[in-house]
Amino acid sequence: MLKILAVALGGAIGSTGRYVIALLVGRLSNSNYPIETLTANLIGCLLIGLLWGYFERVPLSNEFRLFLFTGMLGGFTTFSTFARENVQYLKTGEPLLAVSYILASNLFGICLVAVGFMTAQYLLRVT
Repeated sequence: MLKILAVALGGAIGSTGRYVIALLVGRLSNSNYPIETLTANLIGCLLIGLLWGYFERVPLSNEFRLFLFTGMLGGFTTFSTFARENVQYLKTGEPLLAVSYILASNLFGICLVAVGFMTAQYLLRVT
């Protein structure tokens, strides 16, 4: 039961964080491009890389791992919204936007996970 509560609490925090990011980015953007989802997903990629790199060397309980990675970061990032937005682009005859969004999300996302991981590893070595 504790594991389920950890995921639920983390998910509530992550989903709220994603909504706040969407509101803030939405105010700055006037674009048809889903910059809100892209921003949340890329921030989530950087955070998961940083936290993965850090907690690879620092012990972490299974419950806290579930809270942080499955709950909070799982709630913060959103694959289903990303998929729906791409299908919407295809439905409205904008395949180039779909392809650019897919490439940007995946290429930058993978790079940010790696950068986060390497940054955490570097900082742990320095300190």
